[in-house]
Amino acid sequence: MTSTYKTDLGNGVAIYADEYVKTGKWVFHCGHSRLISREPLPVPIMDFEKSPKITTGEMHDLNETDKKLAKKAINDLITTPEWYKKLNYRYSVLGESSDLSSHVFGLLGDNYGKRWGFRVWQEIDYDGTSSFDITAKPYDPKTYVDHSKALQMAAKSCPIPQ
Repeated sequence: MTSTYKTDLGNGVAIYADEYVKTGKWVFHCGHSRLISREPLPVPIMDFEKSPKITTGEMHDLNETDKKLAKKAINDLITTPEWYKKLNYRYSVLGESSDLSSHVFGLLGDNYGKRWGFRVWQEIDYDGTSSFDITAKPYDPKTYVDHSKALQMAAKSCPIPQ
């Protein structure tokens, strides 16, 4: 298959995004499996309301002190009624079959003496149901990827303009 917008995962699997990019609605990050909607996607409020719970994801890159604080900050956030309505779309992810498999949303918040970047991962199952995972890390403006930064990074990542 001839493809301009692709990512080779190095394990015999390649992600192809040409069909998405050709619509004009998406920008692909060559080198990752990120697909960014040019217009931010809405928060899937109904999916949040149907989902039985949100799980806390692994935060391997945090030291033990920050990991404990992050878990407390996450708990404080998700026990706030309708907290998910404040999320902002960041980017989407293509799965191993080059299908749209996940959306990533973010939120900044202050808690326990730190500014936190919360990341919520919406995994879309084959039957259309969603599950959610949340992580947090201390906010760093140099590394925090919001929708605008994801679009800029993706546009620069491929050999041909999108």
